[in-house]
Amino acid sequence: MKLKKVLLSSMAIFTTALMIVTTANAQTSGNGVAVYVSDNDATFDPGGATYARIICLKHSGSSNGTLLCTYDQLKNVDVTYDDGTSSSQQVYPIYRSTDGGDSWTLISNVFDQEYGLLRTSQPCLYELPQAVGDMPAGTVLLAGNIFDDDPATVSRIVIYKSEDHGASWSFLSQVDTGGPCVYDPSTTSTTTTIWEPFLGLDDDGDLVCYYSDERQKADGVLQAVSFKTSSDGISWGNFGNVAAITNNQDRPGMITVTSLPNGKYMATYEVVNRPSISNNNAVVYCKFSDDGITWDENSLGTRISLANGRGIGSSPYVKWVDAGGPNGMVIVSAKWGTDSSDNISGGQNFYVNYNLGVGTWERLPMAVTYDATDTNGGYFSGFSQSFDVSVDGTTLYQATNVENFSNAKTIDGTSYNLNDIRVGSLPLNGTIYEAENAELTDVSVGSNVDASNGQEVQYINESDSTVEFDDIYVESSGNYTINVRYSNGESSEASHTITKNGSTVGTINYPVTTDWNRYQWATFTTYLRAGVNTLAFTKNVGYAELDCIQVSDTPSEFMIVNRNSSKYLEVVSASTEDGASIGQWGDTDYSCQKWIFESAGNDRYRIKNVNSEMYLTIEDASTSDGANAIQTTYSTSSSQLWELQETDSGYYNIVNVNSGKYLEVFNNLSSDGAAVGQWGSTGYSCQEWTLIKEGIN
Repeated sequence: MKLKKVLLSSMAIFTTALMIVTTANAQTSGNGVAVYVSDNDATFDPGGATYARIICLKHSGSSNGTLLCTYDQLKNVDVTYDDGTSSSQQVYPIYRSTDGGDSWTLISNVFDQEYGLLRTSQPCLYELPQAVGDMPAGTVLLAGNIFDDDPATVSRIVIYKSEDHGASWSFLSQVDTGGPCVYDPSTTSTTTTIWEPFLGLDDDGDLVCYYSDERQKADGVLQAVSFKTSSDGISWGNFGNVAAITNNQDRPGMITVTSLPNGKYMATYEVVNRPSISNNNAVVYCKFSDDGITWDENSLGTRISLANGRGIGSSPYVKWVDAGGPNGMVIVSAKWGTDSSDNISGGQNFYVNYNLGVGTWERLPMAVTYDATDTNGGYFSGFSQSFDVSVDGTTLYQATNVENFSNAKTIDGTSYNLNDIRVGSLPLNGTIYEAENAELTDVSVGSNVDASNGQEVQYINESDSTVEFDDIYVESSGNYTINVRYSNGESSEASHTITKNGSTVGTINYPVTTDWNRYQWATFTTYLRAGVNTLAFTKNVGYAELDCIQVSDTPSEFMIVNRNSSKYLEVVSASTEDGASIGQWGDTDYSCQKWIFESAGNDRYRIKNVNSEMYLTIEDASTSDGANAIQTTYSTSSSQLWELQETDSGYYNIVNVNSGKYLEVFNNLSSDGAAVGQWGSTGYSCQEWTLIKEGIN
């Protein structure tokens, strides 16, 4: 969503090698690392920098793990063309990190030499996972929108390529052209601009460029999200629409697409003029395709929302990652959150889904936070951010623009806090424990729309004020990183005393945050013994509020919910005995209702109970209808192996590998204590299950 034309001005080509190094020593803590600090002398826009894009190379041999970052840099740079002439114009700056985001080097600038256009905007970075035409896997592509604004005449979506991991670039192709870059979302708009390219591959391995298209107004389409394909990255054709709503009102845009392990493709996009023209909050929707190019263009799709109706809005970015659970996780970022009526409300969490993008969504705290309340296009922090994951899938890297309150510039008589580009990281192989679920002494629990699970612990003000997490489970002894999400709206650093398993081990410091509603992470490392541990946080110096802690390098825990009864799979009576029965019960907050999916290869899993550390099994390896589900110690029997088969709406049949039969609540009961076992497929919802994670610890 382009709230101001000036936010779009930032795109150019070709490359000059530079060696400017920015270093920092924090990733998760400290609100990430500064990649770029806006130059308030040269900046011509109150944004300073927007459209942060990051990729982690995964198909580049010895360069795998290298991070590349670019953004919409809202200032001019002196460049030299191939013919020796020079110009002052916008560029796409390319920054590189080879140490996991701790430090960044500006290695090249990409700018236009083909068309004589001085403005660059809306970059997209993409690494080819396989060969396309003459380009081998590992080729890095940069797509963007280049244009001029004095006078505004044309918008061009173009692509550049790099065969040396971002150090140098060459022009590859032009995808499409549109009218002048003028933003007008009104229903009387006559603009014909194309915007916001995003690259991917379709099911045939062809390169796809998705983008926003205002040229279909004669058909009643205010703006569509469209695409073209190419078998070589040079010639583009096969134009089509992902969403083109013919009501002359809804305006989908800023599309991003990810492929899913079930063979489907998932698109996310904002819809300008939603929930209404007068209350335009750019609500985020999604839809699915079987091949990446065949979409129901007449459908607006499905609004992304939590179970309580909260959603997200503005400039979404989507990616499926192979982490977090048996189906991986779909992660979506957006500039702001919305309440159930789609009024702007907060914005410091990713939205995640553990069921391939269908059904219930949950929150995952962001690695880097920003001022999501800036909704009027001033410095507009958090606008069109992105993220990627490490080669092994265990770490998320988030790149976004963050307001810098010490770096202001006056433009047309108004002072703006310019944005920096920051990158932060967050482990994806960690367990989150909610502060409000801990043992609490002399504190209060309060609601906060941006808190993980919607609540935080406040007023940790007295000498005995304590938040004790008494159920921290790790499978093996060792050193673990503990990330603590907090807010500190005071004017000085605060701290808590940390007690582990009854013994004081030190303190943790909380630097000042912007206000009491703005979260950051603080981090420490401690030794945890195998099994259950306790960590207590007691007031020390100053004041800080706690949202949650995350223990890294721990397996994901889920509650398994029956579709028919909405109750939870559990070991009856929290038994730790071999052979204990499995049943269902309402939420008890006992660990006998928490389960870990351990991969057994070939999309099969052992499902381990957190309380007993035993495994979900069919009694006596029976293949009969009505056989009971029990827990047993680890075995190699296939009666202890399970497959998840999609049904719909984010639910699954959990199928026993030995018998081929379905885990079910017997007799379709919805009562507490109903027994669980196996039966052949009946089509009843008592055989369908879904996974939830947020707030269970």
